[in-house]
Amino acid sequence: MLRNLKFVTAILAIISGTVAQNAFEGAIGFGAVSTGGNGGTVVTVTNLEDSGAGSFRDAVSQSNRIINFAVAGYIVLKSPVSLSSHITINGQSAPSPGIGVMAGEISASGKNNIVIRNFRMRQGNLDKQTGKSAFNMGESSNIILDHCSVAYGQWDSIDAVKAVNITVSNSIIAFPIGQQFGAHIEGGPATLYGNLWVSAHNRQPLTKSNTQYINNIVYNYQAAYTTAETSGYFSHDILNNYFITGPSTTNPSNYYYQMNEKQSVYAHGNYADTKNDGVLAGALENKVGSAVVLDAAWDPTSVGLAKLTALEAYTAVLASAGASPRDEVDAFAVSTVKTLGKSGVIYTNQASTGLSNGGYGTL
Repeated sequence: MLRNLKFVTAILAIISGTVAQNAFEGAIGFGAVSTGGNGGTVVTVTNLEDSGAGSFRDAVSQSNRIINFAVAGYIVLKSPVSLSSHITINGQSAPSPGIGVMAGEISASGKNNIVIRNFRMRQGNLDKQTGKSAFNMGESSNIILDHCSVAYGQWDSIDAVKAVNITVSNSIIAFPIGQQFGAHIEGGPATLYGNLWVSAHNRQPLTKSNTQYINNIVYNYQAAYTTAETSGYFSHDILNNYFITGPSTTNPSNYYYQMNEKQSVYAHGNYADTKNDGVLAGALENKVGSAVVLDAAWDPTSVGLAKLTALEAYTAVLASAGASPRDEVDAFAVSTVKTLGKSGVIYTNQASTGLSNGGYGTL
């Protein structure tokens, strides 16, 4: 009987995201169950070539690896890079000014147990495969992105259809082009914590999953938290987020979009500033359309994660989200948000930002 009780307790812990933090110290949410490349071989990326010995593509081509970097700069992709299962990508190991990829998709499709930290993924229109996303984790499991920077996604910035146990935390998801979508999540459960979402048409995120959405900042949206009137029944903990309109916002009330009666929502401590006057002074906005209103969080860990108020989250996220040290693209994203409604564009081409290196910024 005791053995069975321990087994049930362990399963419940996995479901609720309360298991030990395997990904790294401080990892949170459902993706924290990922073991990444723990215990595997340390492999160092020694050049910025698209392929070959010492390249990033070669380093991620086999499982059970911890990927470090001895070089800094952009890796210009000639084709999508497919990650292997059971790997950890330590972008923070790169020398200043950091490491990233541009002009192609990073794919974890069909893989499991992947940890990516302090890494830049900038697809942009140099990628001629317009049906690709900046980061794709479709049909994957146990994935965590932390302090990453995702920009210029064509299909989606982040695609997570049929993805199980994922966390996107402390990251910047900015300036999607093409479809101009932030993130598409189906499957779950998913945790989205402490992220900065900048200038997207929609899907910040689109979530057809049981989801924790905590301490996010969304700026210059046309539609922010979206369920797309799905026929599925899902639960959503939406806590202490700040929605801020910008010049591209056509309907300020679309901070919650297409929330139907099949969705169960615990919304608490969320603010929206819809004045576009350069001053942050929002009002509480916790009405979630026709969704079923929950009296308590659907997941018992959500309230504990929501340590910051929406205002505190604004300060913290703008100070520390994204890959470190901040590069030209992320600095531009943050400075855009700080105008608090005065500036912001939903782009169709990264070059339109006016940043160096054709809009990709220089690493």
